[in-house]
Amino acid sequence: MYGPPQAPQVPQPPKSPASGGLIALRVLLSALALLSCGFLGWAPLLRLAVVTRRTRDWVLFGLVFLASAGLFAYAAATGDEETGTAESFIGVGLILLLVAGPITYYLVAEIRHFERLRTLPPQQPLGYGYATAVTTPSGLPPRNPYATEPPVVPGPGAPRLDQVRAELDELSDLLRKEPREGEGGR
Repeated sequence: MYGPPQAPQVPQPPKSPASGGLIALRVLLSALALLSCGFLGWAPLLRLAVVTRRTRDWVLFGLVFLASAGLFAYAAATGDEETGTAESFIGVGLILLLVAGPITYYLVAEIRHFERLRTLPPQQPLGYGYATAVTTPSGLPPRNPYATEPPVVPGPGAPRLDQVRAELDELSDLLRKEPREGEGGR
């Protein structure tokens, strides 16, 4: 508690978008959509929506999922029946759309997302006893989860804080100088 302060830890930058695991995951999800003829085209969009947490990605995931489910239900309902040329062209076009669309959007959006994360400046940790210039959306400095004391928040109450400190120091000096009860005669 009263030992020397720990050195602030330097935040590690996010993994490079070219890391092997991320590339393997992209290839796997793209192959999943491609090899399933678009019926699992929603899988890469689900990952994208979870990673980015954007409403647009969730809506696109839902639309592709519904389109895949509808195409699958239609294929199951028609079964082995003969279809016309126009109906075949529409079916093949929808399959191509369910393959190419989600894969393309997934790859472009995820690469941009991780590129944006990589180019953002790293967030600076709180120092020992002072607040840094990095702030949260609320305008207050970020809270250090390892700190035993609350962070110092500079603001309009700073002059008042100095006045209270001065008064407490003065009171402390007075208490040290005055003899305490029961100690005077001994």
